[in-house]
Amino acid sequence: MGMWASLDAMWEMPAEKRIFGAVLLFSWTVYLWETFLAQRQRRIYKTTTRVPLELGQIMDSETFEKSRLYQLDKSTFSFWSGLYSEIEGTLILLFGGIPYLWRLSGQFCGYAGFGPEYEITQSLVFLLLATLFSALTGLPWSLYNTFVIEEKHGFNQQTLGFFMKDAIKKFVVTQCILLPVSSLLLYIIKIGGDYFFIYAWLFTLVVSLVLVTIYADYIAPLFDKFTPLPEGKLKQEIEVMAKSIDFPLTKVYVVEGSKRSSHSNAYFYGFFKNKRIVLFDTLLEEYSVLNKDIQEESGMEPRNDGEGDSEEIKAKVKSSYVLKKNK
Repeated sequence: MGMWASLDAMWEMPAEKRIFGAVLLFSWTVYLWETFLAQRQRRIYKTTTRVPLELGQIMDSETFEKSRLYQLDKSTFSFWSGLYSEIEGTLILLFGGIPYLWRLSGQFCGYAGFGPEYEITQSLVFLLLATLFSALTGLPWSLYNTFVIEEKHGFNQQTLGFFMKDAIKKFVVTQCILLPVSSLLLYIIKIGGDYFFIYAWLFTLVVSLVLVTIYADYIAPLFDKFTPLPEGKLKQEIEVMAKSIDFPLTKVYVVEGSKRSSHSNAYFYGFFKNKRIVLFDTLLEEYSVLNKDIQEESGMEPRNDGEGDSEEIKAKVKSSYVLKKNK
């Protein structure tokens, strides 16, 4: 009876309160489920202290232990940062943080001579304040992750000055994209009538495709230096591999990721017949160093273009890449 009475009482509540409660319940349910999965993975990090048989041929015990300890520290950080984020979001909802920020945005607009009828202007001020709040509250966590965890495990390459300059640049670039796009979206919603959601969906689809297309060519270079991969054996083999799987590769770039981290990575982007591959310079450094060391040990003349690489060299390069990827 008690449970049914509680359910009846919930249904008698105003609709907005039922929706509010459902949002909180859904948010915490998702958070608790993701935390449960993360803790299961953490137990594996803690209990698996020996190299699995599947990795025995490509990873030694020392590298595996370093990787295990790194993942343990990352999982601990993720737990506390995730808990903080969930509590922060809940408190913002419970204490009316969003309505307060909207009223504050209206006050700022009023100081500038814009009345309540300027909804789009007030919305842009609201977005600016919301993203500023998010950036400031997330800054301590980002600093700890970079200068404590990444530094502890030997991955961080940033100075505090570079980090802050990069964070400010990211915030400014984000606003330069977010505010104009949001203003157009709000205008479409305002004039769209009964079918505004269709027009809004089409607009967001087009914007998403445009951003994906121009990101690597015009946005990413604002933060990192991209250079074409020089001609040589490595580039030839990448092109041959791409051709063998019908991957429409047009260009291969090297990005200067070493100024931030010693992690290695690679990715591709593009649409249709215009695909490009980006390699981190840390990945190529490992490749070049291994080639040079192995060639010197075997008495071979080092080659800059990668010609003369034996199968043994390629195997060791591949093994090193796997080890570094698992760190």
